[in-house]
Amino acid sequence: MRSLQLATAVAIWLAGQPAWGHTFPKVRTVVLQVERCEAVLLVGYRPASGEATESVLSRAAADKRPNALRDVMTADAMAPIALVVDGKPLAPTAIQAKIGVEPGGARPMVVLLVTYAVPAGASLELTTTDPHSTRFSWQDQDSGRVASADNPAQDQWFDGVASFLLSLSAPGGPSCASSSSSH
Repeated sequence: MRSLQLATAVAIWLAGQPAWGHTFPKVRTVVLQVERCEAVLLVGYRPASGEATESVLSRAAADKRPNALRDVMTADAMAPIALVVDGKPLAPTAIQAKIGVEPGGARPMVVLLVTYAVPAGASLELTTTDPHSTRFSWQDQDSGRVASADNPAQDQWFDGVASFLLSLSAPGGPSCASSSSSH
């Protein structure tokens, strides 16, 4: 009888609560591909449902430029992410963005292809200031830039980590050229 009373009390309390069970957190998925002269991030991002999505849409609506939503989503997606060589942050050399809506149309989403020129160095670090919503994976596309024995496993997801560090080898071949930024 006491179990039934407790279950009834919990059910009544839950029925009076807002629809908290129907909210979704923000999601940021980052894949790092290391190449001989550059690193490329593939970043997928969706804001949290509810107020967070409303905030993104409001900021985009207040900005009258044609690509405001894309720019707001790109900034939000990249804000907590940094790519660093030997303690020095790298700036993207190119950014390409595609905007979409998740299935069901509840939240906007963006997918980014972000390219960085990677100078010679001993380590490449990918960090986030938002580890709770970010997951990482990485690959060395047979570039020879990553010293594989000292690094986390490729093609695996790392959830809830603030950063991971890859030991680098020296780049080989002709000097690397950089590309220009674009959206």
